[in-house]
Amino acid sequence: MKFLFTSLLILFAFSIQAAEVTFIGKVQNKTTESVQFILQSSDLIQEDIIYLSRINEKNEFSIILNIKHPQIVKIKTGNQILRLYASPKNNRIEFEFDPIAPTTTLRLKGRDIYNNSFYNSFSRSFQWDIQKWETYEMGGLKTQVSPQIKNMALSYSMFDYFKIVDQSRMDALNYLQQSSSLSIDFYRFIEKEINWRYETNKMAYFLFNKDRFSVNDLKRYWVRYALMQSADINDDESIPYPSYRNMLNAFIHYLHLQTPVESKVAEAYHTFIRVNLRGKSRYFMLAKLMLDNYRKASNPNLAMENVKAFKRENPYPEFNESLDNIFGKESEFLSHKNAPNLKVLDLNEQEIWLNEFSGKVVYVSFWASWCAPCIKGFNESAEFRKEMESHGVVFLNINVDKREDIWRKALSRNNIVGNNVYGIDLKQANDELKITSLPYYFLMNKYGKIDYLSSNKLKECRDDFMGFLRE
Repeated sequence: MKFLFTSLLILFAFSIQAAEVTFIGKVQNKTTESVQFILQSSDLIQEDIIYLSRINEKNEFSIILNIKHPQIVKIKTGNQILRLYASPKNNRIEFEFDPIAPTTTLRLKGRDIYNNSFYNSFSRSFQWDIQKWETYEMGGLKTQVSPQIKNMALSYSMFDYFKIVDQSRMDALNYLQQSSSLSIDFYRFIEKEINWRYETNKMAYFLFNKDRFSVNDLKRYWVRYALMQSADINDDESIPYPSYRNMLNAFIHYLHLQTPVESKVAEAYHTFIRVNLRGKSRYFMLAKLMLDNYRKASNPNLAMENVKAFKRENPYPEFNESLDNIFGKESEFLSHKNAPNLKVLDLNEQEIWLNEFSGKVVYVSFWASWCAPCIKGFNESAEFRKEMESHGVVFLNINVDKREDIWRKALSRNNIVGNNVYGIDLKQANDELKITSLPYYFLMNKYGKIDYLSSNKLKECRDDFMGFLRE
């Protein structure tokens, strides 16, 4: 997160598009010395921007912020969060609340109270203020939904699920349409938010149940449930909004299920974006795909292969600038690193080196007997490991316990699929890989180079492994 601190300061505009909005607040019971104002970042990196305002002896605070686009500003005191709508068209927002129960004690003052009065009751009625999200991740992109939506997707019939999701959208739209005195920009903001979340929730049913549907099923259900009919997938003005971005991620995820391809997942996503999106949305998603695969999914391959071509054709300089800030201007010329040559002991007490597996695809797992996440990972991926072994992938499980006998006892208690070995010379691995926690994994391709998977979840990387085997 980016942190910028202020105490009753006037903040100057970041750009000519931004407008200054004054926030004047009062807390009924002072629990902290300051209030955090958390704004949505509109750039590619998507990190929140946080400002601090001190609470004075009268329990009052104020701050002037530059608001670039309509958004929900989070106001945090202690562990509690109050959410208020702010637009460049607002001049002043006055409010009072109790930090112990901010939403139920909120009192709005002055002008422009209707939008926030509505939002406070609307968000509570439709449970919009989600604290913890459930995530579907593939190819470096993430789709997030509420825990309730995921639970419904996994336990309800398709008919019941879509009936509830459709009714929830209609209830929200009716609630919005029956409200008066709302500003036009706020009305449009909430209407779009309703539809973005609705389309994401529809596609979430298929994402969390992907093994149940054939390609033909998915093509048929696309029409039956009118997916992506209530929202514009090429809405350039909506790129700053997290819900819009989340919907685009879900759209690309669905396309991958509907159109399986032989190439690696992240490369397939690159193609889906180029073919199905246009304008600023296309270039934003291409840049985001490269960025997320590099920073979050540990897959710089796709970024390195495509960033140079992207920068050459991309008409939006702000995306190039964000990529340069992350990758460095010369990053597109970086090459794969050689995998470190590790010396290990096999079950027959024979010493072997990692480079003896040259010509094979090797998935290396560092683990220890005391590492519960390590054992859990082995158990959850056991069947997938067996399947990939049958195709020729080598799973090299390197134990790093202090003594060999501890390793052998751990193996007797756990059925760990793969080549189980004990690490006896890992200095090069520690120096080059900088292993700071367990479990730790890396993949060596047929050429002895470190390569990358499209997801941190091993079971979702079948296409990646098959691609490496074909190289």
